[in-house]
Parts: sequence; structure tokens; C-alpha cells
Amino acid sequence: MTGLLILLLFLVAGNLLQSQLDSPVPGSIIGMLLLLVFLIIRGRAPESLSQISKTLSPLLPLFIIPVSVGIVTQKELLAENGVALLVIMAVSIIPGAIVCAAVMKAGRKRDAE
Repeated sequence: MTGLLILLLFLVAGNLLQSQLDSPVPGSIIGMLLLLVFLIIRGRAPESLSQISKTLSPLLPLFIIPVSVGIVTQKELLAENGVALLVIMAVSIIPGAIVCAAVMKAGRKRDAE
């Protein structure tokens, strides 16, 4: 339960910062960035956070369902902006892939030591 509380605290902190700064970036993203900074400073994840992450990771595909439903119900919007959305998705994949590769490489180095 402590790990879930940590995740919720960072979510709430991100939402508070987003509302205080009137940022266009969603609070959940700000919370994830705060969590990332926390983990970098700490050097490793608390055991409770690692445990809840392992529990929640298999459930991540369920979060795709609302997006899929949104796409189906917004055909007109997709028809108007489909090309722009595809470009945005293609460009946004690149930084995500680079960050994932760097994290995996750092994790392998740490495991080897």
C-alpha cells in the first residue's frame, strides 16, 4: 500500500502544480516527471514502489481502451486532423524510444555491477 500511496502523492502533487502554474501540461505528466526526479535523486526505487509497479504493469493495456473508444467516437475530428495526429505520434515516439533505451542501458549497467 505504501507504493500506491507514493504514486498517488506524486499524482496529486502534479495536479496541484498544474493548477497553480496554469500549465497546459497535464497534472499526471507533471507528477510522473516529479517521480522521475525523485527516483533519480534517490538512486533507486523504494521496494514498495517496485512491488506496486510490478503489480500494475500488466494492467497498463487496459488504459488503451478509453483512447480506442475516443478514436471511434471522434471520426470527424480524426478526418480533419488525421495527418497532423499521425505526424505528432510519429515524432513523439522518437524521444520515448530514446529515453526507454537509456533507462534500460542504465539498468543493465547497474545490474552488472
